[in-house]
Amino acid sequence: MKTTNGLRVRIIVLAAVFCCMAATASCGQGTLDDARKLMDGGQYRLSEAVFEALVQRNGQNADAWYWWGVCRLKQGQVADQLFLKAVGLEPSKYSTMIGKAYQQEAEAFLAQGKTNTARNLFDCAVSWDKALKPVIGRNLFNLGHYDLTVRYAPEYRATIADSFYAKGEALDGKDCLLYYRKAKKYSARHNEAIKEKLLAIAAACFEEKDIQFWRNAAAEFGEIPPDFKIYQPGTYTFSLKAGEKTDHWIMFPVGMLLGLNISSSDYKYQLLYDDGEVIKDGENVVLPHKTRQKFKLIAITDQPKITMVVKDNRLSRK
Repeated sequence: MKTTNGLRVRIIVLAAVFCCMAATASCGQGTLDDARKLMDGGQYRLSEAVFEALVQRNGQNADAWYWWGVCRLKQGQVADQLFLKAVGLEPSKYSTMIGKAYQQEAEAFLAQGKTNTARNLFDCAVSWDKALKPVIGRNLFNLGHYDLTVRYAPEYRATIADSFYAKGEALDGKDCLLYYRKAKKYSARHNEAIKEKLLAIAAACFEEKDIQFWRNAAAEFGEIPPDFKIYQPGTYTFSLKAGEKTDHWIMFPVGMLLGLNISSSDYKYQLLYDDGEVIKDGENVVLPHKTRQKFKLIAITDQPKITMVVKDNRLSRK
């Protein structure tokens, strides 16, 4: 109970002190210490009133100009005009302090999650003191604020990309894409390896929707080869294990009057069109008329040799 009473007394005393300073501020009076105490207590409006009164009484008061500027920073505002007054009066004292003041308040706003305000203040810090740029970048990197890190220290791009790439490599399935995309955001150094890995995943898929998903993902990281092959007139053979299908779409030259014959020893294969239609195995298959000749071969049983004969019937009519 004594502790509680003591705390109450301290709160009452502090409240009385602030009331006294507030009354002083409202009368345009007060010292630099009064203004700073009000500022430290979050009473920014009253604090500014005291600072303004101080510089009105003495425009040569560099300390008042400087701390008025700091009061503005604590409110997330740029205070260059006030700081320039202080520097004009005492350049040797304040020139190196202002950049650090901006940095300190920027870090405070960043800790509150106010990233835009922090960025603006960090920019001002760097404009006042270029030497702070790598320091700010290093601190931001250690805190994990990577977008801001590369704004001030772009040399961290590769390191950040390496970190996200390693996290992606440690994951299976679609979860890896989040980290691969983040790696790409900061550097292209892993793009080729990521693209090849995603194409390999696509090649191992059977369902067309899965194949297309992984190919589209791979295309985010670089140019990928076409998923079709155009077959000119001639004879071609395919070897597929049971359940396997060709890793590309089979297509033919535009404008050709197609004559097509596909066969194997047991005819245990299917043709899958890109619209999902499946032509079942059976007798010697002749491709029916479609608006677009594009399909894959699917083996039902092991097919060591599927023969495809492609003809251009226009030539036989001459």
